[in-house]
Amino acid sequence: MPISLLWAVDVHGRVYSLSTAGQQWDQCRNAQMEFKRVTAAQQCCWGIACDNSIYLNVHASDLPVRYQEETYENQRWNPVDGFSERLLPSDRWQWSDVSGLQHQPLDGFQLPSSSWEWEGDWFVDENFEGEPTEREGWTYAIDFPANYTKDKKWNSCVRRRHWLRYRRYKAMDMWAKIPSQQTTLPDPFNDISCGGWDISEEPRGRLSLWAVSLQGKVWFREGIYHHNPEGWSWEEVALPGEVVQISCGPGDLVWAVLWEGQFIVREGIGRDCPKGSSWTMVDSPSPDAGAIHVTVGANVVWAVTKDNKVWFRRGVNSHNPCGSGWIHMVGEMLMVNVGLNDQVWGISSEDRAVYFRQGVTPSELSGKTWKTISVPREGERSHSSASSLQRYSSVCRKNICLCCG
Repeated sequence: MPISLLWAVDVHGRVYSLSTAGQQWDQCRNAQMEFKRVTAAQQCCWGIACDNSIYLNVHASDLPVRYQEETYENQRWNPVDGFSERLLPSDRWQWSDVSGLQHQPLDGFQLPSSSWEWEGDWFVDENFEGEPTEREGWTYAIDFPANYTKDKKWNSCVRRRHWLRYRRYKAMDMWAKIPSQQTTLPDPFNDISCGGWDISEEPRGRLSLWAVSLQGKVWFREGIYHHNPEGWSWEEVALPGEVVQISCGPGDLVWAVLWEGQFIVREGIGRDCPKGSSWTMVDSPSPDAGAIHVTVGANVVWAVTKDNKVWFRRGVNSHNPCGSGWIHMVGEMLMVNVGLNDQVWGISSEDRAVYFRQGVTPSELSGKTWKTISVPREGERSHSSASSLQRYSSVCRKNICLCCG
C-alpha cells in the first residue's frame, strides 16, 4: 500500500505531517510563514497563510512538471521578396496561435511565476504529422486558412512553421506563493478545499479547488492539472447565501456551510463541468444548533454543529449528493475530515487531540468508535504527545483536507 500523509496545522500556524510509515509528526521546515488552512491532494498541498496569501506545495516525483509553449510563424509569397513577413491586411498575424486569430510573438511569452524556469530557447519543430519537414520546418498551403503539407508546390502561396519552448516547474517540495496578479480578488480567502481527481482522467492530474472569501463568496480555481499545477485563474461561483466553509471530495461531492447554519450542495458536477451548475439547500441536522463545519468524501458527508455534536449523512452518492437524512454520532468535535477510502479524522472539542474513526468499511461507512492518535511531534518524547496534540487546529489527509480556525 502506498505511503500517505496526515497534514496538520497547529494554533501557531506551523505545518506538520504524519506519514503512515512514520512514528512522529514532522514539521514542514521550509515554510517561513504561518498558515491557517491547508488542503492536500496526491500530488500537492495548497494553503492559506496568515497574511491571506495563497501557497502551493508540489510534491517531488520522478515525473517532471513541464509545459509546452507554442506559436506559429506565418509568411506569404510575393513576386518581389518571395516568402516574407509582409502579409495582406486580411491575413493572420505574423506570429500567431494555430488558428491565426491570436497574436503570439516570441517575446510575448512570460513565465507564469517565479516557480517556473525556461529549459532552453525557442526552436523550430521539424516534424509534421510524424514525418520530418524540409526547409527548416516550413509547411505550405494555398492560402490562410487551409490544409498544410510539408512539400512546397507551384501554388503554395503561404507557409508557416511551428515554434516550441518548454518551461519546467522548479518549486518542488516547498511552499511557493501564488502571485498576486493571479489572485486579484475583492477580499481574501478564509477557507480552501481541493479534490475532484476522480471526476475525469483527462487531463492528467486534474484537480478541483474551491475557496471561500471573508465576505462569504465562493471561488473555483480553473485549469489545475499536472502540467499546470498552479492553475490559471479564479472564477466566482454564484451563491444563494453567504458561505463560511466548504468541502470538496475526490469525486463530484461538494458541500458548503452557510452563515445561517444550513448547507448547500453543488449539483451538476461532471467531466465537462467540474464546477457544477446549481446549488441545493439542505437543513442543519439540529433545530437548535446550526452547522459550523462539513466534510465530504467519495460517498460520505460528516458535519459538526455549534454544540460540537457530530453528524453522519445517510444515503449520499453520485446520484443523490444531498443524501436522505442525518444520524447523530457519539463524541464531540471541533471539526472532522474525511480522508482516503472515506476514513474519518477529527479534532476533539475537549482536548484538541487528533482522533481517528475506527471501524469504517464500505458496508459501515459511519464506523464504530473514536481513537486518539498518540504520537509525538518531531523532537518530543512519546510521553509528551498528549499535550502536544492539544494545540492542533487543522488536519488534512493527503488527498483530502479539513480546515478550522
